[in-house]
Amino acid sequence: MNLADGVNPLVEVPDMPKHLSREARKEWKRITPLLVEEGLIARMDRSLLALYCQAWGRMAELEAAMNAKIETRVRDHGMSYEAAVEYCFYDVTPKGFTQQAALVNLIRAQAEAVARYAGHFGMSPSQRARITPSSNQPQLPGLEAPAAAGWGRFQK
Repeated sequence: MNLADGVNPLVEVPDMPKHLSREARKEWKRITPLLVEEGLIARMDRSLLALYCQAWGRMAELEAAMNAKIETRVRDHGMSYEAAVEYCFYDVTPKGFTQQAALVNLIRAQAEAVARYAGHFGMSPSQRARITPSSNQPQLPGLEAPAAAGWGRFQK
């Protein structure tokens, strides 16, 4: 085996881990067909894909919590949407200083994790340029690959 030629594992969706949250499971089901279509997933990618999906799920849950907090301020306290966003994004310390809310920091951390894990699967334009899909894709019945003409051969 010549490792300089790259590793081409069989393109295949790994089993979904049972511990994934509801949002993470939704992302797994959404992204795996796209990764298969591009030849960017193999069974060995289960752990990294689980990390990506769980980070995405947590980020979605945190964003939902932030949206609910904002909507509560608008509905129950009569704040404008903009004022509610500002109120929810910042906390005032006991000494009167303004600091970013913990929820905002958690959302940012999850967004960074999502971007980092997504890059491993070529889910950003810059990362796609650096990733080579596996050429070891299963052959489907009735979809035989066309015969290559090869360099220097002429087609009739």
